[in-house]
Amino acid sequence: MLDLFRPINKHIIYPLYYWKNSDKRLSRLAELEKSQFLSEEEIKSLQLIRLQKLVKYAYQNTVYYREIMDNANLKPEDIVSLSDIEKLPILTKKIIQERMPDMLSRQYAQSELIKDSSGGSTGEPTIYYKDLARHNLRRADQIRHDRWSGWDIGKRKALVWGAQRDLKAVQSFREHIIARYIERQWELDAFEMSDQEMDKFTSILENVQPSMILGYANALYLYAEYLLKNNPNHHIKLDGIVSSAETLTNEKRQTIEAAFKCKVLNRYGSREVGLIASECKQQSGLHINAENILLELVDENAHAVSSGNGDILVTDFWNFGMPLIRYKLGDVGTVSETGCSCGRGLPLLGNVAGRTGDFFISRRGEKIHGEYFTHLFYEVPEVKQFQMIQESLDLIVFNLVEAEESKNREYLENIITKTKDMLGETVEIKTNFLNEIKPTSTGKLLFTISKVAQ
Repeated sequence: MLDLFRPINKHIIYPLYYWKNSDKRLSRLAELEKSQFLSEEEIKSLQLIRLQKLVKYAYQNTVYYREIMDNANLKPEDIVSLSDIEKLPILTKKIIQERMPDMLSRQYAQSELIKDSSGGSTGEPTIYYKDLARHNLRRADQIRHDRWSGWDIGKRKALVWGAQRDLKAVQSFREHIIARYIERQWELDAFEMSDQEMDKFTSILENVQPSMILGYANALYLYAEYLLKNNPNHHIKLDGIVSSAETLTNEKRQTIEAAFKCKVLNRYGSREVGLIASECKQQSGLHINAENILLELVDENAHAVSSGNGDILVTDFWNFGMPLIRYKLGDVGTVSETGCSCGRGLPLLGNVAGRTGDFFISRRGEKIHGEYFTHLFYEVPEVKQFQMIQESLDLIVFNLVEAEESKNREYLENIITKTKDMLGETVEIKTNFLNEIKPTSTGKLLFTISKVAQ
């Protein structure tokens, strides 16, 4: 479909609007497009310079970092290599909740900072702040990685998202104009994934013909299943799809790619630090956004792991309003065992196994990834939606939406047996049969939830 507005937007409207608003995203984007092809050693050298600058700034301008470094008899000049970051303690969500005022830079009035929050498995939001410059530069990170899907500035984009704070563009006329005619973005609300709403999604996407879709992994998966069943010959033609916010398994990726007939690129990020890592079309792993963050995979002693899985720690090089150094996100990542042929020097993250809460704990103390249990429900035609919650070591709750009411429910016997095989024969399993499983307050459809401390 011929899009005459695209070149006008890309070369005139988009750059003029952000230049007028003193937004430096495009100049930053130009830097990132070059730096991604630096060698691995050149990128590490750049990271060290930025880490040293951040640590020195945090020591000089925050109560919290001066305190913890003085207690460790550590000075900023002691950071002479990237591995020296291990001399600093891990920053947890609990510490932020307790010490947040002491983490704010004295160079900023709190009114000058942007307040935000992120959810957690406890349901208690973690409130944090970011300075405006960092907030705006995040957009350059996203544009660079979005372009890997085949999208570019000027092309249309669709979101299958659920957090209303992210879809606020639909709430005012001014923001609506920005979304439609500058960002060229259409929002499809993942809060509502009924068949009727997904049919509306299809009508909108066929009419708009966006270049890419960015969405929650589970929402994209459910929509893909709906299309394969109800409208496999749809006329949505995409350059690519970016899946984010939730774990993208191979099964989900294959289903989404089969429904849309394009590649699905996995992305990992957080509200606190923005984009962390993304796949390119080679799909060899997730390229870390290394010019802007330092990512660590560590063991239980907070030391780097050389292979296998590790807890993910992230340091944000640019948030000087509230520095985040060695911040533990609560996710588990895998060390990459391969390289990528795309030519970028950005290091690779093998994959993200999911939130720590996605792991279930057996009565023997073993961790079992939630995907084991989701596989038990695959190819079970009687089940339309499912959710498994580990309330305690002794209680598992299944929330099920059946395709149609089953009389004998024999399919449950195998699922219950295999669940007990993994978690313990004495585990009580309670089953709730529901009409609908509602997403979380941010629109995410969580298939597995563990409330057991990990």
